[in-house]
Amino acid sequence: MGSSRYDVAVVGGGPAGLATALTLVRDGLDVIVIERSDYRSLRVGEHVAPGTKPLLGALGLSSLFESGRHVSCPGIRSVWGTSKPADRDYLFHPNGEGMNLSRPDFDSNLAAIAARLGARIVTSARISAITRSRGSWDISFQHEAQTSGIRCAAVIDATGRAASVAKRVGATPIVYDELVGVVGRTAGSSPDNHLVMIEAVENGWWYSAGLADGTIIATFMTDADLIDTSTRGRSAVWLRQLQASDITAARMTDAAVGAYLDVRTARTQRLDVPAGEGWLAVGDAAMSFDPLSSEGISKGLEWGSKVARLAAAFCRGDRSVAQLYREDIDKAFAEYLLTRYRYYAAEKRWRDAPFWRRRQLPPRPIAGIAAAAT
Repeated sequence: MGSSRYDVAVVGGGPAGLATALTLVRDGLDVIVIERSDYRSLRVGEHVAPGTKPLLGALGLSSLFESGRHVSCPGIRSVWGTSKPADRDYLFHPNGEGMNLSRPDFDSNLAAIAARLGARIVTSARISAITRSRGSWDISFQHEAQTSGIRCAAVIDATGRAASVAKRVGATPIVYDELVGVVGRTAGSSPDNHLVMIEAVENGWWYSAGLADGTIIATFMTDADLIDTSTRGRSAVWLRQLQASDITAARMTDAAVGAYLDVRTARTQRLDVPAGEGWLAVGDAAMSFDPLSSEGISKGLEWGSKVARLAAAFCRGDRSVAQLYREDIDKAFAEYLLTRYRYYAAEKRWRDAPFWRRRQLPPRPIAGIAAAAT
């Protein structure tokens, strides 16, 4: 088996991995993106706030919103800390309204742009081996019933919370909770209701968003040990918790009919070591935030551009960037933990309920970052 040569291999073709690849190819590097899916399956995370638009513009990707599969979002309505809904309107935001995305279309179009610029995109592929020798990486992957091999100077782990490459080379995820989302998609009571809604209930909280086709994607967030996540049990959980909601239930019609339910991890975690000799983790592989932050896509785009510059430095022989990146990740994650604590501490109605009680303690500090404990 011969090996093709690249400067950088990006493993994972979500927003973080593709932002990394786009930046690298524009800098003249040879890049391959190895993506496990074919971009047709469920991809969770629909909403992008107005502040994400400049990030897309900087990457030359503003046209991604023009496919007709995405829809403007006028704001966020929340029921949190009180039973009275509160609105955060995007009307006067300098970047205009937010967007609710069709994620499969958004990600596949992003991949198509990366391919047009020169990146090689391989979908439906799985890494079978990765080893380092003589300052380079040798990677084998399965694709279309064949095994292919590549050699590269740097590897980017963009595999999300799985952090599959980082774990292969010795990194360990540090897990802070066991949050999961039970995801359903149903008909909406109003085809023009494109708000994002956040609603706290006794056993967790609801996220829902109106999509361009008039459907509602609704996710019940709770801890994995508090519910039955089996295929049989999740439907009863989803419907029972929907009945405990107010604004979430009101935006759906026939929620029990045709609701395909999936369970996805949404836990807060970080790698103990997000970078090493010739490799870096990016996006949720490096640090994953609670969906309450609404930062998944924007974080992936922002850090993807940063990591691309560090990977380019690796290719030039600069070995100092790994430590600098670790320090940046530590600081960003410490700030996130404090923000997360403050969000959850604002909900005081169910302090004795297990889900909320677990989130009332201030975050434990990260070594060398005192701010996380203040």
